[in-house]
Amino acid sequence: MKSFERREKVSRAIMREISNMLQAGAVKDDRLNKFVSIVDVDMNPALSSAKVLFSVMTTGSDIDSMASTVGVKAALNEHSGYIRGAVGRKLNLKYAPRLIFVQSESLAKAVDLVDLIDRTVEKDDENREHRIS
Repeated sequence: MKSFERREKVSRAIMREISNMLQAGAVKDDRLNKFVSIVDVDMNPALSSAKVLFSVMTTGSDIDSMASTVGVKAALNEHSGYIRGAVGRKLNLKYAPRLIFVQSESLAKAVDLVDLIDRTVEKDDENREHRIS
């Protein structure tokens, strides 16, 4: 049980530190100019590697946002060694876990769900107006 608690504590700390680094602009890369949010960190039981789920807030066409997200993922994975070292030093970890950045679809799904709800409410209102008339 203690192992799970430690893993959760280290995951939250890593998530907080990576978020702070990205927000402060500590990672110098033009591809990271977008709003990048660290959604979750999933560590393996040995604490040797961590899957870092991120999401990118984009505006514009689907093609632009897709290219932007691919660029952000590439930039994060290219700088993962630097981020790993900085996080390890900041958290005073003897062995910093290897970081693997993976895009999370949760934000996009939430936006789609809100859009679907809005359209359903609109359609329901239209149907109600037609029945009254």
